Amino acid sequence: MIKSISRVLSACVAACLVTSAHAQVNGYHADPRVFNDFSTSTLTMNGSATNPAPNITIDDRNWLNDGTGGNGANRHDVRASKDLGATDALFGPNQGYVISTTLNLTDGSNSPRKEAGIRFNSVNGGDGLLIINSDAGEIVAFGAGAPFHLFGNNAGGNGYTPGTPITLTERYDPPGTVNATKGLVTYTVNYPTKGINASFSGLFDNLEGSPAGGYTLGVYAQGGPLNNDPNDFLHAVFTNVTVTLVPEPASIGMLSMGALALVARRRSR
Repeated sequence: MIKSISRVLSACVAACLVTSAHAQVNGYHADPRVFNDFSTSTLTMNGSATNPAPNITIDDRNWLNDGTGGNGANRHDVRASKDLGATDALFGPNQGYVISTTLNLTDGSNSPRKEAGIRFNSVNGGDGLLIINSDAGEIVAFGAGAPFHLFGNNAGGNGYTPGTPITLTERYDPPGTVNATKGLVTYTVNYPTKGINASFSGLFDNLEGSPAGGYTLGVYAQGGPLNNDPNDFLHAVFTNVTVTLVPEPASIGMLSMGALALVARRRSR
């Protein structure tokens, strides 16, 4: 009887592992002009058919107001994909992840703001960001119910300086993993230029306790010029962009059951 149960559970675990392997991120899809206030700008960007992606670049310049977009900003995303970069992957709120990249942001002028970093775009609850920006030098995380944390800024003497590399990592553990009803987010920043090597963890504080309705995930850059200055630009280089999916709570439970079954099977022998 024990052997029969262990065979069934072991098969379930194997199926779970196969499903998880097939669901892994294997590329990145470019989503240009999510905001497009300067529609005639010169944009160069790329996705990737691999994960990790060795190099993702977003370059936007020649910002001239064409009369249709106002004086706002352009935003460009590159999002995780499960089909070698053909389309964005949409993840459920119970899907955890770890995303990491080393980012270097350069610009023509630090003001008005240029920003870049990691983001999840939730279906129903806004966007969560872990970013750096050029004017205030903020290294900061916030949005969509995810915890707020400020790692550094110019006012504190430890802000981000454009033209220097910084490594950003974000981990999301969904509800039922660390906390019964709320997801946990852990941000890590390694910025040798300012001596920052720190992490912060906090729970979601929205009603859902997670990215509401599911989410897409990736990196982005955003900015615009002052007074339509054609010499201003933003150039963001993301190296070694890596996304690893964390098993869902149900999968963790299945793996635990499988481990117990294997122990029982060994003892029966």
